[in-house]
This record gives sequence, C-alpha cells and structure tokens, in this order.
Amino acid sequence: MIGRPFLSRIIASCHGFGRRVLATILALLVAVAPLAAPIAMAQDVQPTFRVKKGVNAFPFLWRPTAQKNDRFLGAGYAPVGTYFPLSNFSGMKAMGFDHVRLPVNVGPLVLASAEELQRRADYVFAQVDAISARGLKVLVDIHTPDKGRNSPYDAQSLVEGPGMFDALTRVVTAFAERTARRPTDQVALELFNEPQVDCRTPGLWEGYLKTLVSVARRSAPDHTLVVTGACGGGHFGLLRLDPSSFDDPNLLYSLHYYAPPEFVFQGYAPVTQDLAARYPPLFRWPATTAGAVESLSEFGYRVAALWNTPSSWGYIVSQVRKFAVYYGRGYDAGDIARDFESALAWADRYDIPRERLYLGEFGAPRPKPGLLPAYNADRLAWLSAVRREAEESGIPWSYWCYGDYFGLFDEASGTVDADMLVSLGLNMP
Repeated sequence: MIGRPFLSRIIASCHGFGRRVLATILALLVAVAPLAAPIAMAQDVQPTFRVKKGVNAFPFLWRPTAQKNDRFLGAGYAPVGTYFPLSNFSGMKAMGFDHVRLPVNVGPLVLASAEELQRRADYVFAQVDAISARGLKVLVDIHTPDKGRNSPYDAQSLVEGPGMFDALTRVVTAFAERTARRPTDQVALELFNEPQVDCRTPGLWEGYLKTLVSVARRSAPDHTLVVTGACGGGHFGLLRLDPSSFDDPNLLYSLHYYAPPEFVFQGYAPVTQDLAARYPPLFRWPATTAGAVESLSEFGYRVAALWNTPSSWGYIVSQVRKFAVYYGRGYDAGDIARDFESALAWADRYDIPRERLYLGEFGAPRPKPGLLPAYNADRLAWLSAVRREAEESGIPWSYWCYGDYFGLFDEASGTVDADMLVSLGLNMP
C-alpha cells in the first residue's frame, strides 16, 4: 500500500496547479487501493473442493417412492438403508477413494411442493453428513434420468417442459443453502447431470448455466460448484462450451467418458419386434484385425438361422457395416489420449487450470451372458487406460459406479470385483 508520508513528499515537490492535480490523483489512488487488493487476491483462488479418486454412489438416493397424480408420495425417497447400507461407504474409503459423487434422483425434488422440497433436501443432506462422517468428501449431484424415459423430469424435460427449469432452480437454491452449511473442502454441488440441450447452438446451454450458477452462488458463494457441457455432458459437449459468461475460480468442469460407445455399451441393445435386433454385434478393444475376425465370426454364428428370414437381412447388413466402421477406425488407447489432450486444450483456451476439469463418469458394464469370452479382459484394459490418462493429465475422476451392472460391487454375489479395483489403482478392502 502507498504510505501517506511518501505521498506528502511527492506533493510537496510540486507547485501551483500541478500540485493540486497530483494531490487529487494520489488521494484517489489511496482511496481505491483497498478496493483493488481483493480483486488481485480473487484471481489466485483455487477450488475449495480438492479431490483425486472417487466413485458414483449409485443407486444410493436413487429409488423414489410411488407416484400418484404426478407427485411422489411420502418422503419421496425409499429408505436408503433398505437397499444401500451406509457401511458401504466405509468400504469405499478402504478401497482408496477420497470422495463420492452422489447422484440424487431429481424427480422427488422438482415434483415437490415447497414444504416437501425442504424436507426432502434435509433428508438428502442428512445422508451427506453420514457419508462425511465416514471420511469421504461428497459431491452432491442433481441427477437426471436418461433422455427418452418419458419422464416429466428427464434431462430434456427439465429445460423444455413448462415450468420445469424454474422448479430446477428452486432445487438448486435448496441444495446450495444446505451445501453452504457444510465445510467448503468437504462438500461440493453439481448443478445438472448430462443436459440434453443442443451444444451446436452458440450460447443456448450457456444461458441456462449462467442462471444456475448465479442461483447457486447467492447461497453458496464459497463452495465449489460443478458444471458441464451440453449434448449429454460428454467430451463433445465440453469442447463446445463457452464458459466466459459464468466462469469463476471455484467452478469445476465435468465431462463423462464412454468412448467408443460400440464397445462400452455392447450387449445392452433393446429387444425389438425384429428378431435380429436381439443379436447386437460384439466388439473387441482395442480394435485390431484379429478382433474384427473374431467379432464377425461370432456375429455370423449367432444370426445364422436368421438368413431364412428376409426381413432380417437389412438389419444384419447394417450391423456388418458397424464392424467395418469400428474396426476400420482402429480404436485404441491413442484415441483416449487424443480426447484428453483436446479437453486440456479447451481448458487452456479459456485459461482454466487442468485440475478444474473433472472426469465425473466413466465405466463399462460387468460381463453378462452372451458377450465375447475376452470381453472382461478388454474392459479392464479400457478402464485402466482411461484412469491412467486422467491421472497423467492431472484430472480428478469418479468411476461409474458402485452398484448396478456397471458396479464395483455385485449385489447378486455380494462381492467386490477385485480385478476392477486393480484396473482403477485401488485397494481390496
């Protein structure tokens, strides 16, 4: 800070009108100096929620109560202890996770009365406190069902449905108020999971995000918030996001990574009226010539009987084309590296430190009947490659997920997948 004795000596060395002008200018400098200091300090602020390895605690806080007249009855959520014991979180800590991303089903919140919303938000954050007590940091994720679920509160309806975005802002307010009552280094808030908004229209999703960030910041000015790009919150949407209008040093930018989708989501195609559609093609990773031969041979064996059904021929040919595209592209770890490099380049373009990127979801399903015999080894190799790329890029990550068919924990057998823990660089509890 400029000292007054020093200013007095400068002013005394001047004469007449010049002295008066200089005195006025220097007096203004003294007056505004205290105001300038906080601005300089704000530029050095780092995210208050610092994490490295996490897991999505799904399906905890995901199962709602029954609905009647488009309202969820009672507490809104089934008692979590009946299907997801809190002791699971102690196990997560022992595995080596430092935080959980907590996907909270948004339905019972946006379809609630004002009083119900407050009660249900209190219930959610009581669970947050219980998790924190087990030594894990918590990212509270306002989570939407997938697009196409014919739900008034899926990721598309929340921005397109009448009054739904306003309902979402009320949820963000309620959650931000409760986040603000917790330690800044222990609890953070994610504002919208996998938004189904067109990311090719400049400024469209950014307008929604600016509103959500502003609403959250009114109640939680000092806590870390997590936002994401449009088009489902993946790599593609992040690269098209312009954060200039709402960025602050305590925002994390999330991306979800499930690439290549042909490999990650294989075996889960819906059953349709076309019998052939029950036999989706099966892919190896990385995509090699030997893998192409194996995949094509296995697919041909499975659909052999359908060659007598002319209505299935078009479908079979279309699936063979998928083999040609996938294996012709030659997907391997190099593609993962290039995707992460482009995410880092996006951050550099907007002067965002790489530790403010966040890999909020990545994963591949556990083996199920019908997949190629080598699928599990491929899956483990893919998991390891994505995890290593994130860590080498300095990006914290959260695996999808703890339970369900992607999960580390198999509810049917009651066991943890030890091979997955190895791929993720974790410990067997």
